[in-house]
Amino acid sequence: MKFFLNTGRTIWQGEAIEAGKNLDLYVKAAGVVYINEEDMEKLGVKEGDKVKVKSEYGEVVVYVKKATERMPEGMIYIPMGPWANCVVKPDTHSTGMPTYKGYPGFYVEVEKTDEEFLDMRALMRKKYIEAVE
Repeated sequence: MKFFLNTGRTIWQGEAIEAGKNLDLYVKAAGVVYINEEDMEKLGVKEGDKVKVKSEYGEVVVYVKKATERMPEGMIYIPMGPWANCVVKPDTHSTGMPTYKGYPGFYVEVEKTDEEFLDMRALMRKKYIEAVE
């Protein structure tokens, strides 16, 4: 299914960054996608399932979380971090930070998957190897 991707900070992601990016707390805060309940039903997923999010820039496997704040149908939210970085436009405009917001019409494909979820260390290792090959 096609969804509009929204990204940004969350309280939990910010707290987890301070604790340490290699900790399970960070993975649970940033390696997720928030989806509203209606869209979860359409995708045939429940909280804790894995989905693959694909864009023209890459793909990533993340865990599903039910959106607890109002989110329109057709939109998903991934907290900024290494998992979001896999699917957002990589151009940083010399800031070192990719464009998480502000480019209209950014749609991604989302599908349920049994593929492996990569923690931050494994994800970084995979992305580095892809970049140098």
